[in-house]
Amino acid sequence: MPHYVMLMRYRSHGVRAVRSDPGVLLAANDALERWEGKILHSFHLLGEWDQCAIVEAPDNLKAYRASIAHEISATADIDIMPAIDLPLFQRLVLQDARIAGPHQWQIRLWAKLARRAMRRYAFTRWVHRYCKPLTITGRDKLDGLRGGPCIVIGNHSSHMDHFVLFHALPEWIKWNIYFGAAADRWFLKGRKEITLQPWYQSLVNGSYPIRRGGGSAALDYPRWLLEQGCNIMIFPEGTRARGRGLSRFRHGVSILALEHKVPVVPVYLSGLGKMRPVGTRTIKPGPAGAHILDPIVFEDGVTVSEATQRMHDAMHAVHERVLEHGDEAADGDLRQLRGSGWDGDLEEMRRDRSERS
Repeated sequence: MPHYVMLMRYRSHGVRAVRSDPGVLLAANDALERWEGKILHSFHLLGEWDQCAIVEAPDNLKAYRASIAHEISATADIDIMPAIDLPLFQRLVLQDARIAGPHQWQIRLWAKLARRAMRRYAFTRWVHRYCKPLTITGRDKLDGLRGGPCIVIGNHSSHMDHFVLFHALPEWIKWNIYFGAAADRWFLKGRKEITLQPWYQSLVNGSYPIRRGGGSAALDYPRWLLEQGCNIMIFPEGTRARGRGLSRFRHGVSILALEHKVPVVPVYLSGLGKMRPVGTRTIKPGPAGAHILDPIVFEDGVTVSEATQRMHDAMHAVHERVLEHGDEAADGDLRQLRGSGWDGDLEEMRRDRSERS
């Protein structure tokens, strides 16, 4: 996640509150945690500002600043500024930092054929190397979706997520699916490595650039893809989850699904957070799973917030089961769960399954 510098200046009644209870200084920590942020370092200042914090937080600066300011405005004034680590800044200075893409040619037949030829190199080899074994369930739930575009979503806990999510899909979806990638990481001009060239990302990986904090304009290209009959893949959490729970879903998927009346396919990914935890560079082979849940089709009149909540609820139900009983509980296979010694409410799961059928 991006880093920010947050400065705080306590108002007169805020200063009195701190003197009577120094624990007030931790109020900002609580506010940040509620908005998926984390304080990496905190300092008390002897100058114009009273407190400084280095914060790791979601990437929509405008919305994030407004949310935190509202949380703690009663006791302090704040200023939040985006920060970039010095080595990355040096690399950006030494190269052309302009963004290339999106490339609309990536949906043409010749590009699809090239991407299919490169699939083993770009995707499959990583899945085979590290997912031992890989369990895929629920592909049969997608049979009724043929003939139209869909939006595939997944929970996000590892850099391996998009490899496994892509690999789990049937061929008729993989042939024509595209996903967003951070523009300032994957679509910078001037890099020397072939695999980091923007054209390579568009052609081989089927990705397109998403500008951090781009607001509604970030949905323009996905809208165009859906209009062309393409499938798209999105992680609605926006960034990798840092805690045990799912992060808050953003509204982009709901906006696209409601505008274009396309189904959303939730896929719950298990085991990948353990394979490459956030903050590590090495990948440890291990069991993984991709469990395709029932597609969600939104009726007329559903609001964006309601649609986002329905998607979150579908994924959250599986996630809670996994937290309590382990990765083997992700697909809800009753025979498998019995064999693993799982002693949850089997009758409730039977009812859920019968209702879906």
